[in-house]
Amino acid sequence: MMDINNYWSKYNKDLLELNNKILNHNTKHNFNYVEDSFYNHVRDILSLIIIKLCDGKKPLKILDYGSNILTWSNFKNKISLDKIEVSLYDPYYSKEYEKIDENIKIFSNFDFIKKSFFDLTIFGSSSQYIENFYSLLENNKEIFSQNILFTHTPFSLKENFMSSQFTGYKGKQHVRSVDSLKEFFIKRNYELVFKSVINNNYASVEEAYLKQTIYANLFFSKD
Repeated sequence: MMDINNYWSKYNKDLLELNNKILNHNTKHNFNYVEDSFYNHVRDILSLIIIKLCDGKKPLKILDYGSNILTWSNFKNKISLDKIEVSLYDPYYSKEYEKIDENIKIFSNFDFIKKSFFDLTIFGSSSQYIENFYSLLENNKEIFSQNILFTHTPFSLKENFMSSQFTGYKGKQHVRSVDSLKEFFIKRNYELVFKSVINNNYASVEEAYLKQTIYANLFFSKD
């Protein structure tokens, strides 16, 4: 049986080499590093949402839940980060808290979330690993920001299901009904203002579930 803690800790360490490569490229060139697969598409969506939400008067406070530093290493040469403050929650990070630069801090202690207010919460392919996802939102209002973005996340076109994953990670995914997700947010006065899909083969679900799976980007917002 896979040791999830060890897997994600090793995963984070392995990302450092790529992270440094991207930062080095972006320092030497005028345009950003081209990432493999669908990641450029995902980063561009996030970039445009940040531009939309930034009012230029105060920093945009962002919670990136369950992600890693690589997500933010390739924004240089895309958009200015001067007006954003990113709090990156990674429960498997080696340190309880670390300030990466003026705009980005990363922490493994959930208590730091409770001390903050956020304008945008991002679940970048992380919500499917959270068993009690709706309870997490309901019981931690700090996460329930005005704007919530899901990127490259598997959802079901039918009912919820559990599936094994077949990437480097070999654990289970909680693939939730996209209709139930929309209903959850609409009941709380959110509007689904953007949606797009990626080839569902990247969702890495069991073949029996593939036809009912979408690998989606969803952006919910409320006034």
